[in-house]
Amino acid sequence: MNNPQHMSAIYKEHILPQLSTASFEPAEVKAIIQSLEALNATDYDAYYTLKNNTDLEHVTAIFTENVAQHIYFHPKLYANEEQGLNFIASWLPLLEKGFYPDEKSTNKLVEFLQFSLSYLNSEAVSENKKTQVFQVLKHIVLSESEASLPVARFLVHQIFDIRDVLNSDFLIQQCLQHAILNETYSVVHSDKTISTFPFKIDKHFIEYFFENDWLKFISKFHYILPVGRVYMPGAYDLMLPWFSEELALFYKDHLEQTLELHKALKERLIFGEVKSLELLNIKTTENNYPIIIGLESKVWDTGDVLLFNNRDKNIPILQLDGCYMRFIHWLTADSGSHFYTEAFKDYGKHILSENSAEALPLQCIPFWFNTCHPKTGIANQTETYNTVFSKLLIEDCKDVLPTMRFQHKDFQATGTFLIQNVFQTQDNFKVWLDDFKKAGLKNPLNQFLVRTFFDAREGLAELYTTEQQEILQAYLIALAYSARDTNNAIRTQHLPFIVKTLATLCVDPGNFTRVNEISALKNIDACVEDLCNDFARGHYINENRPLNLSIIQAWFNYLGDFYYSSQQEAVWISDVLNTQGVRTATYFNAMEDDVSFFLDRAINRIITFHRKCELKQDDNLLLGAIATQIEIYLTDFLGALEKDKLNANTAKYLNEYSKGDEAGFSNLTELLVTIEGFYGIHFKQEPIAESNTTLEPVPSVKIEMEVVDINQKYVDAVLHNLENYRTSGNCDTALLQPLDEKIEEFKTWLTDDKTGIEAKFTQALYMTLLDSNLAPGTASETYGNLCRRLFVHLVRGTKMAPSYAMGLQAMANSGAYSEHLKTALLDVVDQLKA
Repeated sequence: MNNPQHMSAIYKEHILPQLSTASFEPAEVKAIIQSLEALNATDYDAYYTLKNNTDLEHVTAIFTENVAQHIYFHPKLYANEEQGLNFIASWLPLLEKGFYPDEKSTNKLVEFLQFSLSYLNSEAVSENKKTQVFQVLKHIVLSESEASLPVARFLVHQIFDIRDVLNSDFLIQQCLQHAILNETYSVVHSDKTISTFPFKIDKHFIEYFFENDWLKFISKFHYILPVGRVYMPGAYDLMLPWFSEELALFYKDHLEQTLELHKALKERLIFGEVKSLELLNIKTTENNYPIIIGLESKVWDTGDVLLFNNRDKNIPILQLDGCYMRFIHWLTADSGSHFYTEAFKDYGKHILSENSAEALPLQCIPFWFNTCHPKTGIANQTETYNTVFSKLLIEDCKDVLPTMRFQHKDFQATGTFLIQNVFQTQDNFKVWLDDFKKAGLKNPLNQFLVRTFFDAREGLAELYTTEQQEILQAYLIALAYSARDTNNAIRTQHLPFIVKTLATLCVDPGNFTRVNEISALKNIDACVEDLCNDFARGHYINENRPLNLSIIQAWFNYLGDFYYSSQQEAVWISDVLNTQGVRTATYFNAMEDDVSFFLDRAINRIITFHRKCELKQDDNLLLGAIATQIEIYLTDFLGALEKDKLNANTAKYLNEYSKGDEAGFSNLTELLVTIEGFYGIHFKQEPIAESNTTLEPVPSVKIEMEVVDINQKYVDAVLHNLENYRTSGNCDTALLQPLDEKIEEFKTWLTDDKTGIEAKFTQALYMTLLDSNLAPGTASETYGNLCRRLFVHLVRGTKMAPSYAMGLQAMANSGAYSEHLKTALLDVVDQLKA
């Protein structure tokens, strides 16, 4: 608290003895009386005289300029700095009563303070005295008087004068401690009216403190921002309440000054380690953030990354587009070397990872692909960016391409747009895709490409030539198989995209090699099993396309796969058997050529599998279901087939089977009647033994699977199939199956054979082992499995087994084969060594 006794002593000794009231008006005398009371100078003789003046009883006190000067204007007291400070400190009771210095006295006060500031800042002045002085200054600044503006201006100017940094900081600390310059100041106009303004950086502040010159203020403002003691409050903290929308508007209209402010803020953040978020994120009344927006107007350094990282997270995305582009340019500058800076580690990575894709520019996609290219990308950069962008552009987007920023708008990325405008690889499509293909589906870039092609799938035929579409299909198939090396989430999310895209690309009829490749992808994961089966069904059973012999032959070839896999492979065969009988008959009825040979082979194959199902259905209920479906097909097919389409051999074969004891169609009246009709055409009423009908020889090997003998004719047929399946396209598993079932009998037969066929047989089987088209996971996997099993049966234990094992092991480890075929070959090697 102030000491009134001490304060009044100054007046008693130096002021009151010289005070003459003769020249004062009564109202002024009344004001002097109140002043003396405030100063606790009531023991002064003149006080009693004045107080007892009855003429003053009804007079209102007026603290005029004349009175103020008698109280406050005593220049001689300032000659001694200690005495001057005591004099100032003694004013506090007067100020609390509302008696303020006039302009002349205030100017003298300011002059003394400027001269004595270093002394006031020294240890010679007690903390209590300093507190008293600044309490006086606070009262003056807050007063609605002529003294307010000069004192406030003195404080502001001295604070901004960093030539005397010690005193500037001293005033800053005192103003912060005593809450000076954070409320209001007053201006007395020429007409004596008074205006009170808050301490805000606005037009009034610039007018009264910086001669109405914004640039003068801004220059000093920028200089003082980085100045101060580390970890101590400074000018920024003092001025924080001053920041205003008008200041933001100034920066919005003055880019050069905005760029200068960036420098000051970076010095504060980097060297002073003090936050400046309020100034960095000031905004106008229109919600415009000029300091952040200004970052888009220059080439960035590490400090700009720091500033942008500290932006207000509520800034509208539209205002950030240019900044994000500058950020991408910074990431790519100097060959990406900024990746290794602390700025990227601490701020750059955060800028990317804290966002959603919706805030980022579309240009992030080419940046990602260029930086993380599997052939040219740098390992540690690739790992970081792949982690960031796979999260933003893949995981967070679920099953669609991301929505991003493009041309200052929200933009839903599409596969067609990315292919046409981002990747633009039509001229070197194969080379470009080959680099990615080697990386496999575990690479996030490939995952994004898969989504891109999937999104564009309906337009791929227009985007790429036929040759390029073939390249794309090969790429997608390779990625599908590489999915086995990924985790379940990636595999189940992206395999359906691949299969659906391939299904769109492979839409034209006739390319059954590719159809089978795509259909075989179901073996990779159950998530695409239905897709692959439906795709194959759409090609093999498409009633909108005309039938042909190749398709019908494929049906009966795949009947073996359907049977041996217990309805797991070629599942569409079930639809063939249930629905295509009449359609097949209609096709053959319309043919003028003799098709009896084809029909004989087809019916023999169907009956072979019906017999197998009938014999084994007690052990496997699924085989009973296949038998029933075959009966449906035969009933529909033969019922609609014209009677002259089957030759005598086929009619006889059907008739004998339908009446056989081990199997047949004894309970199928409709089918039996139909077969009797075919038989009757060739053998009208004559017993078979006495028939004079000359049967045309059928140039085919008829294999009845369950009763076949191992003989030269049969072995020649098997060897012919093994040596020619590539050109004929007929991987006849039904032909090979009896050898597997009667392998010991076959080995005995080979022992007795003198023609040298064993070596040919073994070599033919060996070549099938190296055929990638027969590898696990392919459409002909069943045929390949049989060949590998037969090869092991024939070679294991022979003197050639070590040589074959050595050769196969070398081939498997050569790097020339897929992982699946390599594994299959090494499995054969292990069996040969067992």
